[in-house]
Amino acid sequence: MSLTFVVGKASDVFGADLARAIDVELSPRFPSKRGGEAYRSEPVDVMGWRALQTRVLRALDVAPQITSVDAYQAVYAPSSPGGVEHLPIANLADPLQVGSLPALIAELERFALTSMLPTDDVELMKLSAYYLEHEDPNADLDVQTYVQLLLSAKQAVARGEPLWIVL
Repeated sequence: MSLTFVVGKASDVFGADLARAIDVELSPRFPSKRGGEAYRSEPVDVMGWRALQTRVLRALDVAPQITSVDAYQAVYAPSSPGGVEHLPIANLADPLQVGSLPALIAELERFALTSMLPTDDVELMKLSAYYLEHEDPNADLDVQTYVQLLLSAKQAVARGEPLWIVL
């Protein structure tokens, strides 16, 4: 099973009815610019999310934006002040996890510093290309996920839009 990071509107991720229900709850609390075509990361194996969480837990004392968010019904809002909220949405069995995009990027940059990983866009894209061409698609799932997550988070900041985790 693969995981993708999507920068855009709820309708870029969910069906029309569910997207409207999410927008009703999310938009007033976490406004965004909401424009343009959605950005989609390269897909990564869903096990990469758990691998990244485990590695971050070992590297950092506190990183709730990464370690407390499940790769299921989650979004990072550009205007969220911090922490991870659980927002009930009509027609969703579980609450939508709403994290802070600025706090996520700060955590990823701290993790990169301790793990000697790049944060520069060009270096991240080179690393992404390396893994796309790698003969073992399951190599370093934590790093593959880190690369796609940080590239996507940077896109979300530049666009002023939410970053969704999509299974």
